[in-house]
Amino acid sequence: MYRVPGIRVIEMPPTADHDSRRKEILLAAIELYLNSAQPISSAILRKARSIDLSSASVRNVFSELEDVGYLTHPHTSAGRVPTDEGYRFYINVLMKKKKLNKEEINFIDKIYELKVKELDDLFFETSKIMSDFTHYASFVCFFDDETQRVYSQGGRYILEHPEFSDVRKAHRVLEVLERKEELMDLLDQNFSDKTRVYIGKECKCPQMENCSIIVSAYEDGNNRRGRLALIGPKRMAYDKVIPLMDYISDVVTRTIERF
Repeated sequence: MYRVPGIRVIEMPPTADHDSRRKEILLAAIELYLNSAQPISSAILRKARSIDLSSASVRNVFSELEDVGYLTHPHTSAGRVPTDEGYRFYINVLMKKKKLNKEEINFIDKIYELKVKELDDLFFETSKIMSDFTHYASFVCFFDDETQRVYSQGGRYILEHPEFSDVRKAHRVLEVLERKEELMDLLDQNFSDKTRVYIGKECKCPQMENCSIIVSAYEDGNNRRGRLALIGPKRMAYDKVIPLMDYISDVVTRTIERF
């Protein structure tokens, strides 16, 4: 469970079959939006998922999901999009993580085997793998008794996402990515989960209100530790990216002990 202290997940009232149907429709709406970046109408949802409900019934469920704060209704569209609370419920309750396949694991392992010869290589290649695999901005922070280092790549990928087609929105995010010391403070928070997700306002940074940050921790037995982070739109492929971050965090933890 990827819960963030202080962030309340609104639970759906338990109503057996109806509650199950609402979860089914919410899951479908979020997954379709993650793939399309377009507001999801009842007609789109019924066509894509073959749900045995009329358009009117789906719209009624959409309205209920709006009432509990999981979907919102953009004024320019008849479709719905997830809210921050909707994404949180999806990650905490509905989402099923997708494991990396053997080809992906072998590819990642081969990069570390062939290209990592010293500590700087480890962090540079890690940030490159993270950004190239996901097309999000990546950060690798390293701390020990003497130094703090930040490695970042993939800021250009921010511009690929339709959420940042507005130059002003993109510029606000890119400005934050340039302020590496502030990012280190944000990322170097204590948390018990292996990987944590901050969505929109959970990032506690006004410029990042349209973003999500996925953070994983790593450390060795010599007081060397750090954070791996991906920054992208709230419309992230969480089910794929979280397992990727978990795996890379394990690889970095194992590899850093060689240096």
